[in-house]
Amino acid sequence: MRHILYLDGAGRETQYHSTSEERDAASHFAGQTGGRVYETMVATVQAAGVRHISKIELLGLLQGTGHGDANWPSAYEVMTARRYVEQWSEHLINYGELPDDADLVALLATIYT
Repeated sequence: MRHILYLDGAGRETQYHSTSEERDAASHFAGQTGGRVYETMVATVQAAGVRHISKIELLGLLQGTGHGDANWPSAYEVMTARRYVEQWSEHLINYGELPDDADLVALLATIYT
């Protein structure tokens, strides 16, 4: 999975999917060259055993040099990530707590339409 706002650089593989509550924001990141926009609901994600990190929670983590998994030595980079969360109405879906043998392809098919 790729997460564009990860503080160590765009496109780095992480355990997160970046999501937005704004269809226009999702369309922007899908681009003009064949990207797709998928839809899901928080309840669907949670029912699949995957953790949803809300925009409010992200904004709370992205203060100063960050808190928890958002801790980072550069307060400037944390502030930049926070601005992006605000700009794109971002939420995260965290697959990090799934077992190593989880069938992600099947899981994603149940979460996204």
